Amino acid sequence: MSTLSNLLITVAPGDILVEMVSWLSFVERWPVLIQLFLVLFVLLIARARSILLRRNQRLQRLLNRAGLHQRFPDSIRVLMGPALVLLMAGVFALIQVPFGLLRYFGLLWLGWNLFTPLKLLVEKTNPRFPIGEIETTLFKPIYVFTATLSLLSLLGSRENLARIGVANLFEVEITLGKMYTAIVAIYLIVTIASRPAALMAWLSGVIFGVQKRNQRGLELLFRYSVIGLGIIGVAYYIGINGNAFIAIAGGLSVGIGFGTKEIISNFISSIWLLFEGSVRPGEILMIDGDPCTVRKLGLRATQLRRGRDGAELLIPNQNFFTQEAASYTATETSRRDSVVVGAAYRHDPDEIIDMLLEIAAEHPKVKNYPPASAFVTEFAESSINYKLLFWVADPLDAFNVGSDLRRAIWKRFEKEKISIPFPQRQIYPMEWPPKTQKSLRPQLQSEQTMDQDAAEDMS
Repeated sequence: MSTLSNLLITVAPGDILVEMVSWLSFVERWPVLIQLFLVLFVLLIARARSILLRRNQRLQRLLNRAGLHQRFPDSIRVLMGPALVLLMAGVFALIQVPFGLLRYFGLLWLGWNLFTPLKLLVEKTNPRFPIGEIETTLFKPIYVFTATLSLLSLLGSRENLARIGVANLFEVEITLGKMYTAIVAIYLIVTIASRPAALMAWLSGVIFGVQKRNQRGLELLFRYSVIGLGIIGVAYYIGINGNAFIAIAGGLSVGIGFGTKEIISNFISSIWLLFEGSVRPGEILMIDGDPCTVRKLGLRATQLRRGRDGAELLIPNQNFFTQEAASYTATETSRRDSVVVGAAYRHDPDEIIDMLLEIAAEHPKVKNYPPASAFVTEFAESSINYKLLFWVADPLDAFNVGSDLRRAIWKRFEKEKISIPFPQRQIYPMEWPPKTQKSLRPQLQSEQTMDQDAAEDMS
């Protein structure tokens, strides 16, 4: 029998169900039911009001005209629901009716809604501080974890649930209490790990002189090192020793080698790209003939935005090591583009070239250095073809600048009476069936001659 067979999961749903049934004895009392009903009623009213205000624009305009929105801003309106529940608790206390649940849920709701005015205050005083990210990833999850423990203590089930065993991992009994603590600890470690990792990467640049473009790669390595050490610490807290990790690594090595080979390859490629700095956010790459801006370098794939239609592309990181990708911002941000035009043979090529260079010099986004240049490229069947080469500072402007130059060339040629030849095709209809087919060309020529004579007579 393999080592992984020692991993036995023995969930005990019976003990959990018995504990949940015990809650009914607490809830089935009338004072408790009345308080729960009032709290639920106020919650539904507050929720329905917010939905109605979002969907009914006419009602919003009426409230704005009445001045209610100015009188009660968002930071105050969110506190009205919990304030009403606490007011009910005060009334119940005056008439000597049980009010503990009203006070408990009112304070719990008030604490949750206090995040809104605090968030608005921080955004007003320091708009650059990431209070929204910290609120959603740290403050609110911690509040939920704490409120859950508080509610279980209120029901009298916190200690009983904490002792219930749900699994046996490598002969170590895992209880609900340990599992809950492990989940909270791992979440906090994953959420907060970026802060010390960023500090260590910055210190590496200050102390050891690591370049800024390589600090991002160090930060990523530090972050996952902190997460790995944190998970090992949580495992030791649960009671799992080092031999268990060796067994898990040995049993899963084959599966990781074959099943997640691409994921690991992309992860290593992302680390290498961060250290090398060859693909950075803001860089412009040519992917399948389209200029794309690098938006984000992830662990598995790089996110790019295609210039011609704004589509978001996800390119696996290992593709940058196996396929070619032209960069326009690696060492030089300028890009050269061209415009091709044809002119009739009767026009002097030197005059056409001088005219093209003047048009390029008049455009504000065409760079003076390197200067624009024009060439005669071909003696075609009906025209002499020319190519105008020009440089732009931003690669994403090349398409628009080329369009502007083509319009300017057409207007200048029109002004200077320079013709742009184009192929013409003449079709002669034939009679059917083939045995009697005749060319109608003489008839068409006679009709054209008659039309010309009539035009000359009218003139």
